[in-house]
Amino acid sequence: MADKIQELKQAKRRDRKVYITDIAIDKVPFIRYDGFTEERNYIMRELAKDVLLLSKEKNNSNEVAITCDLGAKNPLDSFGVSLGTEHEVDILADTFSNHIIVSKESVAVVVLHNHPSTQTFSLQDIHFFMQYPKIEVIAVVSNQGAVHYLKRDREYDYREAVRLFQECIEELHHDSPAAEMYLASLSFLAKCSEAGLLYR
Repeated sequence: MADKIQELKQAKRRDRKVYITDIAIDKVPFIRYDGFTEERNYIMRELAKDVLLLSKEKNNSNEVAITCDLGAKNPLDSFGVSLGTEHEVDILADTFSNHIIVSKESVAVVVLHNHPSTQTFSLQDIHFFMQYPKIEVIAVVSNQGAVHYLKRDREYDYREAVRLFQECIEELHHDSPAAEMYLASLSFLAKCSEAGLLYR
């Protein structure tokens, strides 16, 4: 019980908005995404930096999502952008993002967005990723420059992923505190490899 209380306190501390600085943008790491070429890894880093730059300059350090088809001729020149609030972003509200996610045949669709807090994926992020199988990777960039990603492995099992997700949220209600919802997302991320999902 004491461990649970400590986890809730830590989750609440991580839920405070952090304003983006140029230093945070510069320190976005170069990540080697599982199965990606060096060129795609470079594109992902540039997109992550773009997410933070757009959030800082256009959206008061609130959530911004970039949707990109890595199979496009010039992916860094053509991507969808959605501006959100401090706590959420509707990725499909942007027409171009919607088009990429819903109608692209490519299996290299990526979605990156920032979190004004220092938290990793929310339950909404995980649900969105599972709902749209054409999204190969979803990444979240904290406003301090840390990057986490979810990617489907060859062994990905949609039914098992849904079962794990349901198991993690079964005790939640629509009015559950944000900290409890975040702990449920952490629980899913800790187990998601069982369904063939890579979390880094």
